[in-house]
Formats: sequence, C-alpha cells, structure tokens
Amino acid sequence: MREITHAFGPDCGLIGTLTLPQGRPSRMGLVLFNSGVVHRVGPHRINVKLARQLAERGVASIRFDLHGMGDSARAKGALAYDAQVVCDLQDAMSLLEQHAGTQRFVLLGFCSGAQQSYLAAEKDHRVDTIVLYDAFAFHTMRSRLRFLWLRMRSQGSGLTALASYARKGVTALADLPASIAARLRSRGAADLGGGDQPIDKAAFARGLRLLTQKGVTVAVVHAGDDFSQVNYVRQIRDAFGRAWPGNGATTVFLEFVDHIATSTPAQRCFMDALCNIVLNAALRKVDAPTHRTGMPDAELGSTNTAST
Repeated sequence: MREITHAFGPDCGLIGTLTLPQGRPSRMGLVLFNSGVVHRVGPHRINVKLARQLAERGVASIRFDLHGMGDSARAKGALAYDAQVVCDLQDAMSLLEQHAGTQRFVLLGFCSGAQQSYLAAEKDHRVDTIVLYDAFAFHTMRSRLRFLWLRMRSQGSGLTALASYARKGVTALADLPASIAARLRSRGAADLGGGDQPIDKAAFARGLRLLTQKGVTVAVVHAGDDFSQVNYVRQIRDAFGRAWPGNGATTVFLEFVDHIATSTPAQRCFMDALCNIVLNAALRKVDAPTHRTGMPDAELGSTNTAST
C-alpha cells in the first residue's frame, strides 16, 4: 500500500492522508474523520489500522481533519458549522476520487461524526453507506429490564447489595415526580452524547427511511460498554417498530467493545465489523442482516456473530 498526505480543499486548509492499495482499488472508498476533537488518526489510532487493513483488501481510504481540528486550518466562517462539515466531507471524497478512481463512498460517523455523515448523505449522491457509531440510543422496556438484571447480577444479592438497592429505591421514589415530568417532555427522543440536543425518534425514522429509499445503506453500530444505553442486538429495531426502514438498514452490536475500542481484542472486533460493512458495500450487498459481533460470553452464547 501507499500513504500520501495532502493539503486540499478550496483554501488548501484541510489535511488528510490517503491510504491506497497496490494495484487497482475498489470503486468503493472509505472516508474517516474526527470523532469529537480527536485527531484524524482516531482513538488509539483505530482509523490508521482500519485504513491499512482495508488497503490489504483493495479498498482505498482517506482520513482527514475537519476545518478547525487536528492539523487542518480554521474555516473562514462563511458557512454554518454543519454546512462547512458537509463541504469538508465532499472535498475529501473528491480527493479520494481523484487519486483512486473511487465513485462511491462509505462514511464512518464515529460518535459525534454520525450526524455529520447523515447530513452529507442527504446532500451528496456519491455517499453509498453511512455508519452511525455509538451516537444515540432509544430505550425499550426490554433494555431497561435487562439493564436492571445485569446490575443485579454484577452486584450480587448479599446484604450489602440489598441495602444499596434499598437506598437507590428510596432515592428513585423521591425523584419520581420530576423524572416523570422529564420523560414526558422528552418522549420519543434519543440520548445523544456530548451534550447535543435529543433527536425526535419519528423525525429520525423518517430521515433514515428517505435515505434508504434513495439507495443509501445505513449501518447503526453500537458498542457494548454502557449497557444502560444499548444492551441487546435488536434494541433499535424494537424501539422503532414499524418505523424501522427495513431493507437498506442494518444494526450491529459490538457487545464486548468499549466506546473507543481500547484493548487489542476490542480493536480487532471493531475493525472486523467495519471491514464487513465496507466490503459488503463494495460488493453492492445493501441488504446485510442484523447481527451481533463480539467475543464469547456464557450468558449470550459462544458464537462470534449471531444473525437474527
């Protein structure tokens, strides 16, 4: 493979690194960019590792810093933030297209980047697939009950644990009126990280459906480190019910991966899942099944990938 760093964009203020495979690359390329304010290499250099692993399989990629992050210059301020990010992503796609001949693209929206990938897919017909990674969570009755069961299993049933449950129960009863009022105000909203405003579930479902209808594949990926948010493979489908887009949308639950894929096994699991999504896109397999990817667990089964 070859790696080349470029300054690009209208003002050459964007900095990105192309990872190009030996030989003729696939016409599907991968775009990697910042998660929050993390440099373009990604948490624990996961973007670098993913780009190189895909290059071995014939897929070219670009990892770059948005304006005002990492090595890239600040934007001039002529555009609103969301519009500027979409322009940055379009410039990155154009650079990869110029050097690798890629015509369609997968955008990895890591955490806060999920919304930006979503907006770019609405604006640019070259976007084939968006990966929405750990950006939101919709609760279900099953997810809440499962979280309580997991907490009880981890804390045990001794006197100390029972006393702790009792104290939490008293506190919860005292806070119940305020909690009910808050839930009524935010009914149907998703929990987002980073202090973002909650998204309306119905509006989000309509947006996903519109994307899939125009041929964009949506891959919703969740890590399993915070079981209070997402804790089983079909949770988002259950939360959406009939509003789930169906064909063209897939869910992946990385049960044994923490949010930033800290350990080597977690990174391997994360990269395997992302490679599967990208290679499916390259082969035009847009109707990938819902599945769970992880390491063996006594309670949840011993297979690495379970289809539902």
